[in-house]
Formats: sequence, structure tokens, C-alpha cells
Amino acid sequence: MQNFLELVYSNLPLFTLALAVLAIFELILILILNAKFLKIKRTYEKVIDTLQKGDIFDLLQRILVEKEEIRNDINQIRVKVNALEKEGRRAIKKVGIVRYNAFPDVGSDLSYSIAFLDEEDNGVVLSGIYGRNETATFAKPIERGHSKYPLSAEEVQAIERAKRKAL
Repeated sequence: MQNFLELVYSNLPLFTLALAVLAIFELILILILNAKFLKIKRTYEKVIDTLQKGDIFDLLQRILVEKEEIRNDINQIRVKVNALEKEGRRAIKKVGIVRYNAFPDVGSDLSYSIAFLDEEDNGVVLSGIYGRNETATFAKPIERGHSKYPLSAEEVQAIERAKRKAL
């Protein structure tokens, strides 16, 4: 026992330092645990406040009703999104235009062909032919990039530009 006490007295500063480090470590640990406890306490107080406003079964019933309403809203949104996607596939997404001079005796490129296509290359090609004394306009339906009516070279060019999405 005497040897132990001599060992402690001879290394007293070292033991003091070790105890101080342990005390600081314990203080940090206490602060961390206190912060976690306060967080749990705040959550507990929120639950208690909610329970004081009504019965827990009423609260659970409200949550279940709200969950079902949210589920119904999500299903309605899905239906609308699907309808929009279906409608969007038929929307005009590609346009191609060609301007040209249909008759050599008329000034500049006043005639035109414009193709309006959806994502499946369905749509219409419009052509306006400008002459000195008259103007004519034609519309031809397009299905999968082709028409059952004969197409002029300019109409074909407008359709190809639309397919490439290049005006």
C-alpha cells in the first residue's frame, strides 16, 4: 500500500491531468445527452399538446382520413397526367417551312409550304401559291410522314424539315 501511495504522490501532476481530461470528456458527453434529451422532450410535448386537443383515436382517425384524401388526390393527378401525356403525343411539336418562288415572273419567294407534325409525324402540310393574278391555298393531311395526296417537292421538303425539327 505504501508503494502505491508513493507512486501516486510522485506522479500527482500526471494523475491530475488524466482526471481533468476525463472530467472534460464527461462534460462533453453530458452536454450531448442533454441536447438529445431536450429534443425528445420537445417531441413529447408536441405529442401531449396534440393529445390534449382531442382523443388519440380521433387524431389517428383524422390522419387516416387525410391519408385517404391524399391517396385519392394522387390518383386523380395520375389520371390527369396520363391524359395530358396522351394528348401531348398528338400535339404539334415539329414545324418545317419552305419559302419559294412558284412562278418566274413573280418577284421574290412569296409562296410557301408549312408542315405541322406531332411526335408520330402526323399532321398537315399547308401550301400557299402566290401568283400575279391569284393566290391558292392547299392543305393536305399527313400520316406517319406521308400523304395520300400527291405532294410537291416543296411540301416534301417542309415535311422533312419538320421531321428534323429544323425550320
